Amino acid sequence: MPTISEDQLAGMTRPAFGNEEQRAVNTERIIREAVVRHPLLAALPVKVYAKGSYRNNTNVRRDSDVDVAVEYTGINFPTYAESADPAHIDSALGLAPYDGPLTDATGSTNMSLLKNAVGEALTGAFGSSTVTRHNKVFTVRESSRSLAADVIPCASHVHYWSATSSATGIRLLPDRPTWHRIDNYPQQHYTNGVAKNDETHRRFKRVVRILKTLENRMVEDGASPPVPGYLVECLVYGAPGRCFSGYTWASRVREVLAHIWTDTESAECASRWLEVNGVKLLFHPAQKWTRHSARDFVHAAWQYVEES
Repeated sequence: MPTISEDQLAGMTRPAFGNEEQRAVNTERIIREAVVRHPLLAALPVKVYAKGSYRNNTNVRRDSDVDVAVEYTGINFPTYAESADPAHIDSALGLAPYDGPLTDATGSTNMSLLKNAVGEALTGAFGSSTVTRHNKVFTVRESSRSLAADVIPCASHVHYWSATSSATGIRLLPDRPTWHRIDNYPQQHYTNGVAKNDETHRRFKRVVRILKTLENRMVEDGASPPVPGYLVECLVYGAPGRCFSGYTWASRVREVLAHIWTDTESAECASRWLEVNGVKLLFHPAQKWTRHSARDFVHAAWQYVEES
């Protein structure tokens, strides 16, 4: 099994964007300007902003596309904690069914109107041959002026624990019906990631980059199936600050991997481990990964890092 030296690990700590930073900025700007020019979107309360590993500064060279959300803020799709009383919350906050401009002739909320408009705006800005519609996102191919992008049409969402306790996020708008809602919390993810990075003397995000780069290497070597970068980031986030205090990158990475391995040994960890956003459980049936696949990744990564 090949091992990665300390010098190689140090090289993996750097973010993906160097001279491509301006193209990343251009990508977000072009998308924002396209939205503003579209007749329907221009009349709606819409926010356009970067999210994901690019905004969180945890991206690596192989995965250097830009995630851009187009969020409709004229609606708040609610969810409620199991312990909450939805009727009391709705009454206390004056929540009422949506009846805004994305209501169709039957009186139903039709979010495909928003998604279709986003597709039209992107096609007008980048060209039809460059934009592809998928179930949850539009992908935009890389060009000389912009990086590859995933554009996420979405709407505002609020998760309520009570009438006085909630978390605001976004709800994705898939074309195909799903048995579960797809709700994300990008602002909480960003805020918590920054705090963790400060707590660990800027080592949290560097260890994330190391393990994301290592994941790409392991996939190439056939040592591991592909693992979502988001999962890697959440696993590293779950390691306590002491795991990042070693004198070498190898020792820090091994401490983080050892903690993940030990703390996910029992299935009861599924009730404790959270995503970086601090709202959603990391291991639950709707996720694209399982506790076992996370442990398989940790076991494979351990073999690649030299003890120091």
